[in-house]
Amino acid sequence: MNALYFFFSILVFAPQVSLAVTLEESYKSALTVYQSDKINESKQQQASDALSQGRSSYLPTLSARGTYLNQDGSVAQRALGLNLAANLFNGGKDGEKIENLKADKSIAKNTMVLDRIALYSEIIDAYYNYLLNSSEIKNLELLKNQSKERVAEIKKRVSIGRSRKGELLQAEAQLSSAEAQASNGQGLYKQSLEKIKLLTGFNETVLGSAELDNQDVQKEVKSFEEYSRLALDREDVKNKKLEIEKLNRSLAISRNHFMPKLDLTSNYYAYKAGSTTYKNSDWDVGLTLSIPLFEGGSAQSQMRIDLEKKLTSEYQLSDLERKVIVDLSLKYETYKRTFDQVEPFMRAFDLARRSYEETLRDYRLGLVTNLDVLTALNLYLDRKRDLEKTRIQVVLTKRQLEAAAGVLPQ
Repeated sequence: MNALYFFFSILVFAPQVSLAVTLEESYKSALTVYQSDKINESKQQQASDALSQGRSSYLPTLSARGTYLNQDGSVAQRALGLNLAANLFNGGKDGEKIENLKADKSIAKNTMVLDRIALYSEIIDAYYNYLLNSSEIKNLELLKNQSKERVAEIKKRVSIGRSRKGELLQAEAQLSSAEAQASNGQGLYKQSLEKIKLLTGFNETVLGSAELDNQDVQKEVKSFEEYSRLALDREDVKNKKLEIEKLNRSLAISRNHFMPKLDLTSNYYAYKAGSTTYKNSDWDVGLTLSIPLFEGGSAQSQMRIDLEKKLTSEYQLSDLERKVIVDLSLKYETYKRTFDQVEPFMRAFDLARRSYEETLRDYRLGLVTNLDVLTALNLYLDRKRDLEKTRIQVVLTKRQLEAAAGVLPQ
């Protein structure tokens, strides 16, 4: 038992060389390769400018104005001066529009984070698939080399009459199968390598040799409740809530449509000619009060549309929150299920390794057939592949869980 514990300790806790670049470095490099951040920064700038434009509705407008009026039987009237106009009261609609523009700015900012989460999730899959295929190709090469050794040994035994020709054919069939698997593994490795290179902009030299850092397998994860809290505070949920707030304000704007509107207008005349009215005045000030009375029912229709849009968004928010929790639950259970397989696979690997060593000794003593050796070899290497694949998948599912909760590298 002590020997077994010592073996497990070496397997799990011994320091190993990880990828030359970390997952976090790969993600940060991908951010520089893709233009999504620049696109979102442009959208944020557009939202900021739209907000500035909306705030300008509170400021008066000043313009130069010239008029010319020629009526039948009268002298042509001409005037040149400055016009000042200001919105004094608009039923509160301008304030609601500005709040909606602020919400648009927040949505643009949140969208950048969402795009980063999507990119991070893609990098996670590419990074750990590269690790998986790197590990797999090493194990398949090991299987091929072990099979070659079996063929070479049996050929010697056949030449001296200690093994049958059929055993050599079995070993050669095993070797051919191992070569086919290794060829397929090389193809998958190159495929995953090209993907991580394109995503990150790194070359093969920078990526380096791919092996899993054992310490990452042992790290604890948060509780499901903590991940749920983080996920429900994710930016897509925030954006849906902001959308509902915007629709509430749009509904208020529709309801305030029949509120009176008060505008100030003022003129300063630098030049007047042909006018006998207010002949000696250089300026004027006036107020305009507008009260909508009837517009063919368009205002009521708009109010009903805004109300239905608000209800639709509330339903969508409820479905989104449910979908987020369902997706998170699946990822959390996948992580737990994968993590729970590590220890049994460790035991299975150790037993299969010892079984292969014992079977190999028994074969050389003539106690078992070559088929028993090949079976033990395949069992040993299959358990080794299972263990390494599961350990990588533990970290992969953990990272996927974190990304689903909206956790990004710092």
